[in-house]
Amino acid sequence: MRVLYLTNGFPFPLTSGYLRHYYLIRELSQWHRITLLSVVGPSFRSEHAEALRPYTERVLTFRSAGRGRSRAGKALAWVNAALLGHSPERAMRQAIRQLLAEERFDAVLFSGKETLTAIDGLRTPPVVADFTDAASLRLRGQIAVSDGFKRLALHVKLMRVRQLERRILARAAHSLFASARDRDAVMGGPQPTVTVVPNGVDTVYWQRRAPALGERTLVLTGAMNYAPNVDAALHLIRDILPLVQREVPDARALIVGRSPRPALLAEASRPGVTVTGFVDDVRPYLEQATLFVAPLRFGAGIQNKLLEAMAMQVPVIASPLAAQGLYTEDGAQPPLRVASTPAGFAETICAELRARADDPTPDAEARRFVMAHFDWAVSARRVHQALQKVAGNS
Repeated sequence: MRVLYLTNGFPFPLTSGYLRHYYLIRELSQWHRITLLSVVGPSFRSEHAEALRPYTERVLTFRSAGRGRSRAGKALAWVNAALLGHSPERAMRQAIRQLLAEERFDAVLFSGKETLTAIDGLRTPPVVADFTDAASLRLRGQIAVSDGFKRLALHVKLMRVRQLERRILARAAHSLFASARDRDAVMGGPQPTVTVVPNGVDTVYWQRRAPALGERTLVLTGAMNYAPNVDAALHLIRDILPLVQREVPDARALIVGRSPRPALLAEASRPGVTVTGFVDDVRPYLEQATLFVAPLRFGAGIQNKLLEAMAMQVPVIASPLAAQGLYTEDGAQPPLRVASTPAGFAETICAELRARADDPTPDAEARRFVMAHFDWAVSARRVHQALQKVAGNS
């Protein structure tokens, strides 16, 4: 089959939030000829496209003037799009119209709610929509921990997102979600036109070398300009770590990830706190960890950072929300500890730190769970089957 694959961000380098699409494209290229169309930001480089060349017939990119800029820059880009008609989605739409006029495609696979604009109203082959996670679920969680004007603004955003989710469902012949939880949040339960496609882990890359866990070290990784991660990191530093340090004075927290927000950087002066910013390789930090601590209070989808830590055999303590994203469709539960309050996190962390001081053996069971349930080849086959189904019904 020939597939138009649309993304709202370029799926390389693999530190980006779009690595899911890199691996799906890589695996799908065994069966299908793929044309990739992606919106890109100012950090995009031509060598990024070269990484996808072996798996695609062609790669077309559409630069966003506002992405990665300040709020003022984004506002200016919005004005240009609204008044002058300059937007990457409009350019993508024109390219799709031309491609469809010149060639035959069997299906469209798209991800990123903004990319709906690129196909809305066009007569296209059957559409498979990859929701990945449920943005409405993430927003409902964020509303619960916000107040004042921000809470009101989030309510307005939630209404818009729910409307957009309904538009996507109406446009798609088949929909994909990263977890059963996200599917249920949008769909209310299993549907014949919906497939759960979990993220995978490259377990060859995410493999520890150190024979023992680190000492008295808590680690949280992720993009630190992403609201759920920022909130989790601040919650760990402000509310949980001080309670831990009453029992384990030399306990420390490493916050590892690119683009930390100013509020997070301001906390780096606290005793025992390190905020690294961007690092070339996260694995050495995970090898320093005694525990991976993920006190996420809102979010959606599968938390890749948990999968990566578990693949590195780091014991995980997570909030119920973070843990639930790793429950499999058939009910298998991840081998991790769950806590829901600062006191609960601190008590669990201290108990685990004492236990790991006596036995610093890495958590092999965590890695086995990841390898059994989060495999890119298995997930890509599910997407392949969805594409076959919609093309066969067209």
